[in-house]
Amino acid sequence: MRDRSLTALLSLLAVFSVGMLPLPLQAQPDISVTIPEVEPTPGQTFTLSIEANLSGEEADAYSNMVFKFDSGVLDIVEVRDGSELSFGSNNLTVNEDGDELRVSNTTSNPVSGDGEFLQIDVELTTGLQNPGTVFRLTPSDPTGVSTSVFEKDGTIFEISSIDQGKVGNLEVQSGRQEGTGSAATVTGTVTRAFGAYVRFQDDSDGNSPSGLTVGPVGDIGEKITKGVRLYVRGTLSEPGGLLRIDDSGLKNHVVLGQGTLPTAQKVSLSQVQSNGENYESELVRVNGLSFQNPSESFSANTTYTVADATTSLAYRVEGGNQTKLIGKSIPKGTFTYTGVVGESGSGSQLVPVRASTALPVTLTGFTAVRNGSSTVLTWQTASETNNAGFRVQYERAAGWEALGFVPSTVDDGTTGEAQSYRFVVDRRLGPGTHRFRLEQVDLDRSTTLSDTVQVEVGMEGALHLSAPAPNPAAERATLSFAVQEGTKAEVTMYDVLGQRVRTLYEGRPPGEEGRRLTVETRDLPSGVYVVRLRAGGRTQTRRLTVVQ
Repeated sequence: MRDRSLTALLSLLAVFSVGMLPLPLQAQPDISVTIPEVEPTPGQTFTLSIEANLSGEEADAYSNMVFKFDSGVLDIVEVRDGSELSFGSNNLTVNEDGDELRVSNTTSNPVSGDGEFLQIDVELTTGLQNPGTVFRLTPSDPTGVSTSVFEKDGTIFEISSIDQGKVGNLEVQSGRQEGTGSAATVTGTVTRAFGAYVRFQDDSDGNSPSGLTVGPVGDIGEKITKGVRLYVRGTLSEPGGLLRIDDSGLKNHVVLGQGTLPTAQKVSLSQVQSNGENYESELVRVNGLSFQNPSESFSANTTYTVADATTSLAYRVEGGNQTKLIGKSIPKGTFTYTGVVGESGSGSQLVPVRASTALPVTLTGFTAVRNGSSTVLTWQTASETNNAGFRVQYERAAGWEALGFVPSTVDDGTTGEAQSYRFVVDRRLGPGTHRFRLEQVDLDRSTTLSDTVQVEVGMEGALHLSAPAPNPAAERATLSFAVQEGTKAEVTMYDVLGQRVRTLYEGRPPGEEGRRLTVETRDLPSGVYVVRLRAGGRTQTRRLTVVQ
């Protein structure tokens, strides 16, 4: 095993725990945390800016605003009043205890409006790894007791949102060359969590290792669940060839809130056998496996052998602090493994946490056809095992959008009989090619994507302009337009005063084919705008609301 370490993805955490008494709809104060763009060099001091949008309400005071941070990465230098909204800095109470900073101000000095009301100077310490690596400030979404409130006439204000501050561009590093004993500061999404072990992975591409194991650790495994975003700082070790952070190496961990469970990489058994280090601690899906000479049920601390048509590999069932598989029946036929890849002194192995099932769904057909202004999707299955249902997805410019969920027609999600499904996309689609796919969801929340199907939509008139999405928009919106062959087109945007804000397109696009446009809105004031398509003496308009 060559020396390696997981290059740090640096992360800071600022948290407000807030009172959750509801406000009227017109009163939704917001709190945001922003941070200037800096290169993180030990010894550098910069300022966190805490801003409030009181939405026209008047606030009397704040109390017990809680910030959680990693004291091994930064020091608190000074806390002071903001530059725009003032509750009275002479009345600030500041308490720092380990990785928690509490700031209070109970003075009676009513304020209203928007602006900065608090500044926190922090200094990066020598505990920061790889100076110059970009990092970000990520707020979490904790639940629990109310510790941070605004008061107006004895009324608790709900803080409706916490915006994310950023520093530079977040990039995931995949280098693992420094060897054991080095420090790692990483964030990622938990893919498997059971007992004293947690496996999580970052957002790196599939060509390099992006997973890491934390364990055995007594105070983390039982509190972490699959799908959460996790921040971990600790020292890397490699017992048995598996790179990990164990109990003695763990310095700090913070739950950053609920994330999106990564889709398991589809790999073959031969890929895991020959390049197992590239998948170490990562979530994978391996089809067409069967056990060699299976007994009745799984035993603890036992290595079994699984094989496909060409390759065999170790299937390791660990002790009760790592797996729920002990005592479960061993599959007699073909099954699909969805789980993480481990490693021992003898090579890579599959390390199950819960029972793998047979291939969850055998999809025998999937079609999309036009029916008037709607699109009808139909699909059939030959068999289903532990199938929760299907999430219907539609391809947009920004990625795949979930249109709806179709539950399994079988109560327990398991059947050997054929089933049929239907979903109607009840929206008018613009001219062009439109693609759909299914995301099959197991009862354990693991997912499998189908192949895509598509429909072609032609022109229904002389021109077409789609509705912008999303609408309202904060950063950007997308829309599409189409005109007849050879027609000159102009797409422009106007404010409510009728003044042209910008020209989005001018020229002769390919005839009767949808052309997609992106409207950048982050630099536009909040308000209602009109997007206008003019071609061949005809005009179509769409409204777009910008909210900053």
